[in-house]
Amino acid sequence: MYIECLVKKGISMAYVKKIPLTRQQEIDQKERDFHDHNLPQLPNIIKTLLGAIESIEEKSIPYALIGGIAVKELGRPRVTHDIDIFVKPDDADYVLEILKEKGFEIERRDPFWLYKAWRDDVLVDIIFRSCGDLYFEEEVREHVRRIPYYGQFVNAISPEDFIVIKSAAHQEDNPHHWHDALAVLTQGNLDWEYLLKRARHSPRRVLSLLIYAQSNDIAIPNNIIKKLYLIVYESPTYNPEPVTHPYCKEKYRTEHLFPEEREPAIYTKGRIMEALTTDERIAEHDIKVVVSDSSIVVKGEVFTNEQKEAVNEVIRNLEPSMELRNQVHVRILTPPEGSEAIS
Repeated sequence: MYIECLVKKGISMAYVKKIPLTRQQEIDQKERDFHDHNLPQLPNIIKTLLGAIESIEEKSIPYALIGGIAVKELGRPRVTHDIDIFVKPDDADYVLEILKEKGFEIERRDPFWLYKAWRDDVLVDIIFRSCGDLYFEEEVREHVRRIPYYGQFVNAISPEDFIVIKSAAHQEDNPHHWHDALAVLTQGNLDWEYLLKRARHSPRRVLSLLIYAQSNDIAIPNNIIKKLYLIVYESPTYNPEPVTHPYCKEKYRTEHLFPEEREPAIYTKGRIMEALTTDERIAEHDIKVVVSDSSIVVKGEVFTNEQKEAVNEVIRNLEPSMELRNQVHVRILTPPEGSEAIS
């Protein structure tokens, strides 16, 4: 009931504190997860995927596939038993409610990164923050590809973003992520400069992957590895040699090989919302954050002036250089007229 109220208020569950599970709930969850990732049959997967995608596209919600179905087209054939859909945090609740209307069973599994939906015994993971704190930001959305899937076309993450996501997600218990990324590297035809740019989110993992790929005779440009090495280990002290152009009237300006970029607003907002939802002074708040290039606007409602000031403190600690406009309203709870105080 509490979750439903928050959704009706327009609060994204992607920013609500996670509730700990009991031991029995953990056991039940693991059993269902095993079933979801190992037992569903292909005909049901195809039907469920196309149904979910059709529902999302009807509402013009940006999305991209990032799991086994994407790698089948981008890299190598691989058996998959679930569906992974990447969306913006602000769209996650909307997507889940759309799927619910289409007959899916839904669960807000982890409010920081993952929701789940099921139909015909097939799992759909709604992912809004991938490993390595990667979001479905504008730059990623601009590189999404349309790929064929059983007679229809669906959106898939770009091969460059796929490589970075899989590199960041690789762990001992899921080695397929590493080999999925290698398979995409094997196919070639990559935008290497874009891959280098995206690698800033997980540079050591991507560098390790590229060196390992070269050791397996996969064609990786040496200059990309050298540039990424500089980013990881030498960029603070690296200065390119000045270049003189004798016939240029203006002084030639040498630029740093890897100029600093402003963090996309979606990442700033994600960090702020996570900090607000994990701060005990501002528990169960109704707050909306809007981030632009130079300012942060906070709106919503709290119950004390101390909570409003805590919002200021949290955001200023994270982004001291940005303009903060705290438009949060303090709602004063007063007893009903004619009520008696109980001592």
